[in-house]
Amino acid sequence: MLSRIAEALYRTGRDVERVQNVVRILEVQHKMHLARQSWNPSSGWMPLFEAFAVEDADEPTEEALYTVLVLDPDHPFSARGRIAAARERARSLRESISEEMWEHLNRFHLELAPLGFADIRRIGRSEFNRRIELFCDAFHGLADDTMIHGAEWHFLRLGKFLERATMLCKILDVKRKTLELSPEQEGRPIDFHQWQGMLRSVSGYEPYRRVFDARIVPARVLDLVLTHPDFPRSYCHCLARIEESLEAVASGSWAQRDLLAEVRKTRSEVAAEPGAALLHGGLEAHVRTLSRRCAAMATGIENAFFRTRRPAPQVTARDPGAALHGQAQQ
Repeated sequence: MLSRIAEALYRTGRDVERVQNVVRILEVQHKMHLARQSWNPSSGWMPLFEAFAVEDADEPTEEALYTVLVLDPDHPFSARGRIAAARERARSLRESISEEMWEHLNRFHLELAPLGFADIRRIGRSEFNRRIELFCDAFHGLADDTMIHGAEWHFLRLGKFLERATMLCKILDVKRKTLELSPEQEGRPIDFHQWQGMLRSVSGYEPYRRVFDARIVPARVLDLVLTHPDFPRSYCHCLARIEESLEAVASGSWAQRDLLAEVRKTRSEVAAEPGAALLHGGLEAHVRTLSRRCAAMATGIENAFFRTRRPAPQVTARDPGAALHGQAQQ
């Protein structure tokens, strides 16, 4: 399998998963805005501006966020930009992905391309966000149901789960900033509202209620989203799927063996860290460590599969008259 095809599939999986996670965060923040009369833009929208490096906006408003994170064609987290990039790659992947996947991606790209914020307001922000989430879910579902589960599928899946783990770290960082309450506020309704919002950002509210109960306990929330092996958006579950795909596509090089060993080590260390131990002073450092490890895994995947390790050919200078001079001596 050509490395450029593998890389295009991997990046397509990352792009579609990134779009879904960004829109999930926007939707949860939008609903929290509607639910709270005392909404403060500084504590509500500003963490998203910081997390996604939104620098061009004059004020931290919802419209400014949508303009950049949904409609900007160039921002690295923009829904329009990522879907357009995925669609361009898919044009060269027609032999590697199914016809259903291409048609689904191309159709949604054409629907999204002409929209502005006024159109999003007309559609309704929640309805618009729901359409993007369904597009992403359907794309990954079509991949699972219509592709041969060979190397192409595994590289697409590798990008999907690495991006999911990376975005979970970003979601935790955003929510950590909004959860920095004074001691007298901890345990009050607003505190539980924020933890519930974090669960909804990763579609974890209903799974949480099934695993535990309706009562929101912060330590249990962290256990679900970080260590639960069967919750499909938990950090450990993502690493387990990454490990499976790496095992399926690895050819045995030392870079691939080191990468697989690092993924296994990270998963075992994260699984051994209970959520209760992170609540009092350790969550910020833990999230940063997980984020760095995701970045290291991304670099490891690129080096192990998409970058040649052969030395570049050396160009030697030659005297234009050397050959003729040699002939003359003979």
